[in-house]
Amino acid sequence: MLVLLLGAFLIASCFVLYRKRSMESFFLSGMCISLILQFCGILIFVAKKGGYSREMLEFLFVSMELKTKIQYLVIPLNVIGYMIALGRYLFPLFLLQIAMRYSMISVIRRDPLIKKLTVILPFVSLVVYYPGVYKMITRQNPGLQDILSEFSYFWILMYISIALILLIHEYFSITMFFFRRQFSLIVVCMIAISGLYLLYCGQDPGQVYRFYNATYKWRRGIGYLQHVWDIKAYYLLMFVNIVCGILGFISLLRYTQENYANDMEEVVLERKYNTARVGTLVFVHSTKNQLLANRVIFKRLGGMDMSKEENIRKMQEYITVLGDINESLLERMEELYRSVKSNSIFMVVCRMEEIVANALERFHKKCPDIPVEVALESDAAVLADKAHLCEAIYNLLVNAQDAVEAAERGKEGRISLLSHDERLYTVIEIKDNGVGIPKAMMKKIFEPFYTSKNRNHNWGMGLYYVRAIVKGHLGSLRVESKEGKGSSFYILLPKYMSA
Repeated sequence: MLVLLLGAFLIASCFVLYRKRSMESFFLSGMCISLILQFCGILIFVAKKGGYSREMLEFLFVSMELKTKIQYLVIPLNVIGYMIALGRYLFPLFLLQIAMRYSMISVIRRDPLIKKLTVILPFVSLVVYYPGVYKMITRQNPGLQDILSEFSYFWILMYISIALILLIHEYFSITMFFFRRQFSLIVVCMIAISGLYLLYCGQDPGQVYRFYNATYKWRRGIGYLQHVWDIKAYYLLMFVNIVCGILGFISLLRYTQENYANDMEEVVLERKYNTARVGTLVFVHSTKNQLLANRVIFKRLGGMDMSKEENIRKMQEYITVLGDINESLLERMEELYRSVKSNSIFMVVCRMEEIVANALERFHKKCPDIPVEVALESDAAVLADKAHLCEAIYNLLVNAQDAVEAAERGKEGRISLLSHDERLYTVIEIKDNGVGIPKAMMKKIFEPFYTSKNRNHNWGMGLYYVRAIVKGHLGSLRVESKEGKGSSFYILLPKYMSA
């Protein structure tokens, strides 16, 4: 069983590093690698030491043939012991570091010294438990073995407890569903992996170094496996290992895969956009020239002297209609051109109420009779380009109104503009009770030139334009929708924290 868990976490650590390269991924991989080192050291030590029941050996190694091969590996006790020490003292450090990175407690986030101080105890322990240093210290005073063993076990449990408390506190502090669902994968993963670690972390490296010492004592660690257990205790141990291993492995893979899927979606959309960009620019340039030429023709037609009054009126009507169409096309061309060319975003500190008010003012110019319910959790400060962000919110409000009209809600139609303060983000939510978005369309709506509306009046660039603006603010755009019930678009902006 332990061999299988070792292989599973080896795969998981490689998968995490391959899929996503970030500090969180580094710490997650560090935890997995620490477990691998600890498990390897324990397995080699058990194989060489002997004295265990056949059932317990099969539980640890799966097969006796593998145990025999490991038993005859030429590895000194000093190497085995320090392998266990590395895994034992690095795991709680990585766990606490990742918990502090996820924590939104202001003291932890604002003071980097706290994170640096957590390195001291693991570093000192690794120095003290270096084989030569440890033997030199304990040779003159054997009583230090017990002191070092108890103290190291104490700070390990303290680190694990603090880390899990921080993670659980953070989980219950989250109010928005999709944030809580995503973070639950982290919490389950951390608790499950910590459970596995705690099963075996009692193995003190000093017990390995001084295995042949007369004062050697089995206080904790794998020594407990030597006792003759009843069948219930044996099955309980298997159950705990299996549950912790499966939960930890699956949660880790799901979390990493979810992040990878989001990143890949960004890459795919960017590729589609870049492919369309060149053709779009050529199309805009040629069409714009043609429309400008049409404008000259319209002016000439408007100056013609017609002999029949009816034809004159009819021609003038045509001229008016065509002129409106021409102006509309030119305006839309400019919009399309702005969305595909590179624009600079200049971000400054803005208040949420100011951004919302400007977006609503523009929306009510287009839809003066449409009410919008506004509920701001706080007048938070955000780092934003006010003009671009207001444009994004305006486009989402227009889309919401189109969805409500398509659903024919009448007076029951609702459009809401909300804000939330959530962990690392200030969230702007635009919500409606319109037609909703079918699941088959969910991944397509952000693609350039994709639209489910009348193509004579829509280019299919609106949501892509919104996404580009949000991305330019170092944020992300999410959508949740139920067909026939409505949609919610979330603009996730990195939370601004003043010095």
